[in-house]
Amino acid sequence: MEKVELTGVPETMLQTLHARAQYTLSHPQLLSDPQAVELVSRIDYDFTAARSDQLMSFGTAARTLLFDDLVRDFIARHPGCTVVNVGCGLDTRFHRVDDGKTRWYDLDLPQVIDVRRRLIAPVDRVRTIAASAMDPRWPGEVEVTGEVLVVVEGLTMYLSSDDLRILMGIIHDSFPGATALVEVMAPLFQRFGREKSVVRSGARFTYGCRNGKEFCRTVAPGFRAERDVRLSEGMRRIQPRSWLITWFPLFRMIEQKILVLTARPPADG
Repeated sequence: MEKVELTGVPETMLQTLHARAQYTLSHPQLLSDPQAVELVSRIDYDFTAARSDQLMSFGTAARTLLFDDLVRDFIARHPGCTVVNVGCGLDTRFHRVDDGKTRWYDLDLPQVIDVRRRLIAPVDRVRTIAASAMDPRWPGEVEVTGEVLVVVEGLTMYLSSDDLRILMGIIHDSFPGATALVEVMAPLFQRFGREKSVVRSGARFTYGCRNGKEFCRTVAPGFRAERDVRLSEGMRRIQPRSWLITWFPLFRMIEQKILVLTARPPADG
């Protein structure tokens, strides 16, 4: 067993890892992440909070399905592209979507990358970058081939608006024309929502926004909002009857989204 001791935001990666393992076992026809199952079995950590937090697990599974589809679609349209996974944690998406040509970079804080390197064997065409997402030096470690896709999953809700302006500015200036997939939490849920496993870790939600247009206007002025993908699209794939709740105005006010954004070249903006 591998002892893993993390607190705060980095600890949340263990909660989402458990969620992916749980849904791989309960819904294998929808989500296949055998690495998550294997990792959970090897990690010496009390997963009790994650096991009991069904809201977090359901949301994680839904967003995983949506992100997988969006990334897979981008790779299919741009063979040989470069994918940068910001705040990767113990994500194993590369193994689910790789086409045999993609160049992939996993970026996270040094203590997280240390855990990742201990638990996950190295793979050709995948490199890890140990740095803060707000460190302007990390793009220097990315060797771009083809089109660029930047994935920001499970991170923005733990950052400040100032941090996000820095992060999105780094992405815009370093990867002109890149596509970014950015998960955001609704402001109402950010202020009043609680997930038991997140509370236990000591992390707290600090940022929320309503949609891609607001995100671009306030923290990512160099980007163009292409479309918003609602979390309910993934929820319905897991539980078809969940579409009923999406008609309630309150649900729409707290629903998370994945924003599809494009970095505009300097001449455009």
